[in-house]
Amino acid sequence: MKWTYKRILSDDFQPTALRQLLQKNWALSKKEVHFLRIDRSVLVNHRYQSMNTVLAPHDQIEMTFDSQNFSTPIPSFLPDSTANLQVLFENNDLLIANKATGVKTHSNQPGETGSLMNHLAAYLQNTDSYPYNVHRLDQQTSGAILVVKNPVLIPIYNRFIKTKVVHRTYLAVVQGKFQHAHGIISLPIGETLADKRKRVVNGTQAAMAVTEFKVLKETDHQSLVEVQLQTGRTHQIRVHFASLGHPIIGDPLYNPKYHSGERLALHSWKIEFPLPFSNETKCVTAPIPDYFQFEK
Repeated sequence: MKWTYKRILSDDFQPTALRQLLQKNWALSKKEVHFLRIDRSVLVNHRYQSMNTVLAPHDQIEMTFDSQNFSTPIPSFLPDSTANLQVLFENNDLLIANKATGVKTHSNQPGETGSLMNHLAAYLQNTDSYPYNVHRLDQQTSGAILVVKNPVLIPIYNRFIKTKVVHRTYLAVVQGKFQHAHGIISLPIGETLADKRKRVVNGTQAAMAVTEFKVLKETDHQSLVEVQLQTGRTHQIRVHFASLGHPIIGDPLYNPKYHSGERLALHSWKIEFPLPFSNETKCVTAPIPDYFQFEK
């Protein structure tokens, strides 16, 4: 299978070598650029040219990617159409889905269904596309999640996420009132031998984690906070706020005041991302669930 992309450089494009455009501006990996070169499948104004060619405004770039050059297998998620799937944004390359709380991002065992990726496999079943996840949300976290539809884009969006070109903003309702309206939590997170499901500050094989937050509303008992991650550790938001004595409402792992039946008040609210091979960005907002109540 092949995927072809055509782009015309803008009026204000600054002269740049083709290789730099592909790797730095458009975030292609060295491997992808290598195959474009040896297959002569990158054209400038309809002709193959050297990677050192300096490009100018209005040049047309055409790239054709061959599935044989990618080691990524076609996803094996079993199609599952039992869920009421909500797609917030979609084009030929990617989509933003609104994951419901309690739904896994992806299945872990052969034959397993019920995950978001199973639902997206059913959604895309009669197309030439497949769902490839490039990041995940905890099972109990709801909201916007980005999924690409071909393997060409996997390393690109992995890099975008790692370098924070993709911006994700969360909302959380936590216990208690903060002394300051905003702050940065910089605490390493690692594993704990006591419970393999959990993570702890300064745990085994701890890695630095950085969480930025801003208080939007507060009472004497609760705070609604906007959260952005500078790193992406497992359970990072949940562990960091619990470590400050402000566990998230409805958190069964980290909130000692959790009540059975409560749902986690953590929501992937906004996701801002660049479209592939483009200067255009999109910002998609996931509607806040009805159960996501802030005490008045």
